Amino acid sequence: MTLSVNQMPDSPVRPGNCNASRLIAAQLLNEVGKTRFETWFGDASCFSVVNGCVRITAPHNFALQRLQNKFKTEVRQAVDRVCGPQYTIAYVEEMTCPEPSVSLPSFSSASSPPKTSASSTPSRPVLQNQRRSKGIDSFWFGEENRLASTSVEQMFAQLGQFSPLFIYGPTGSGKTHLLESISNDVRKRLRRQRCIFLSAEQFTNYFVQALRGGSGLPVFRRKYRDLDLLAIDDIQFLAGKKATIAEFQFTIDNLNRMGKQVVLSSDRPPVELSNLSPDLTARLTSGLICPLRYPGFEGRMKITKQICSERNFSIPEDVLELVCERLKNDVRRLSGAANRLHAARVATGRQVTIEVASRILGDLFAVTGATTSLLSIEKAVCEFCQIKPNELKSTSRKKRICTARMLAMYLSRQYTSSAFSEIGDYYGGRSHSTVIAAQKKVNNWLVSNQEISLPHAAYEAKELVKRIELNLRIG
Repeated sequence: MTLSVNQMPDSPVRPGNCNASRLIAAQLLNEVGKTRFETWFGDASCFSVVNGCVRITAPHNFALQRLQNKFKTEVRQAVDRVCGPQYTIAYVEEMTCPEPSVSLPSFSSASSPPKTSASSTPSRPVLQNQRRSKGIDSFWFGEENRLASTSVEQMFAQLGQFSPLFIYGPTGSGKTHLLESISNDVRKRLRRQRCIFLSAEQFTNYFVQALRGGSGLPVFRRKYRDLDLLAIDDIQFLAGKKATIAEFQFTIDNLNRMGKQVVLSSDRPPVELSNLSPDLTARLTSGLICPLRYPGFEGRMKITKQICSERNFSIPEDVLELVCERLKNDVRRLSGAANRLHAARVATGRQVTIEVASRILGDLFAVTGATTSLLSIEKAVCEFCQIKPNELKSTSRKKRICTARMLAMYLSRQYTSSAFSEIGDYYGGRSHSTVIAAQKKVNNWLVSNQEISLPHAAYEAKELVKRIELNLRIG
């Protein structure tokens, strides 16, 4: 739909004027500019004027909140000029809006009209696969993932400007959910239909199939190089696959040249992806890289309650708090815990208590207890090696401090989901290569069971590591 600010009236239009929504859109287009208007509003179809209220619709709450936060003043000014200050403004999710009244076209006797029934049409569509229809508003970012949230917002504000968007995080942090939500929202919010979301394994399999077919490769390339958005999950799977890496690199280059968006995920940052070509690694680092961390307690509670609501589970609040307090890693475990508690309730016919939940989920709690934090590792190593935390993070090259530092880095890789770069930052701002070297060094100690001298005693390497591990479990 082509809008023109020349259509604007000199005075507010009369209530009920059928052109009001078009005029509001034209005024807003003039105020915010064509690029921003098309990015955030699309066209005049998202505006409607009904009974003294201007409605602005969007596919979901996340988009509505962004529209209201970014353009509240401009929308108010546009409505005041077109309709007058007495008109109210409502931001409404599309699925909750009543169908607009439209005049049905006439049908000739040679064709019959489509069968419709207003009474049989649900107010909200019933989705066969709710997860695949969800957008960004279904993903919990929280303070721990503020950078990821901002990165996604920037990507939606100008698709293709930050490409590739590279998201990395440990298993169960929500990378697949996030990429799938981004793909869904680009289709719905930005009305871009040429979007593909798949795993790196699927990309590899389709590429191999294309190589085996006579005309398969040209078709494959047309499919993946003529997109608005390509989202690929778990690209660490490409390691060592030279032909696939080369094809993937050319695909990214082609999409970036056309100003299209590429979104990728991995369990580690690009610099730590071994067996990828240097050229591909350089391309991965040329866009926007952001980590994705496990949600905090508040986030885990919201996620678990959402799971229970979607599946119609009834689980007491105090039991949910216990689950979210104990299961701190891998969000998928929250889903498994909710399923198990619901099954116990159905089997016994009684509501699950904290005592019952502790017994039923004992194995999950034990697995989670085996992991720890960088801070607890730092405390355990410093205590056992009799050094201070500031010495561990200092630039000192004294043998006793270097030994303790290498032990801490090794244990951090063993017992946390932190990437090499995160561990290096924690222990005094060191590079990821320093952490890799420390891990190799301690591994060599363990293989040869080398004797390690500490200020208070000497230990065989295996015994030393076991003693610190024991302190970690006690702590």
